[in-house]
Amino acid sequence: MSKLTLASILSILAMASPALAASEKWLVTEENTAGIKGAQGTWTLEVAAGKVSGTADMMSGRGAPLAYKIDGAIVDGVYTLNLTDRTDGKKSCVWSGHTPAAASTQKAGLIGYAECEGAKLILRASPAPQ
Repeated sequence: MSKLTLASILSILAMASPALAASEKWLVTEENTAGIKGAQGTWTLEVAAGKVSGTADMMSGRGAPLAYKIDGAIVDGVYTLNLTDRTDGKKSCVWSGHTPAAASTQKAGLIGYAECEGAKLILRASPAPQ
């Protein structure tokens, strides 16, 4: 393969890569199962080929910042995401998000439970308006 051909291929891949895995901002709320709001903020996600990764930038109901890493997958419209390295100390959190049921008060975005060691959270997420 000539150097010109290799350079052309690398150039095309570099231009196509952002389109393959673009960043998405999501608006997110977390609350405990008793209905007390725990945190709200944004997720910045990279979604490509059914894989999801990103970070959370949240603010707790008490005004403290909350951050964590996100990684997981989308299978048949269901998001299964690991919420790791949480600054609030919650461990082993796995969120399963899906579109709301027809009877739900939430009509768009995703809703689901995050099971953590010793805690269960309800998370609501929707793409941020552009």
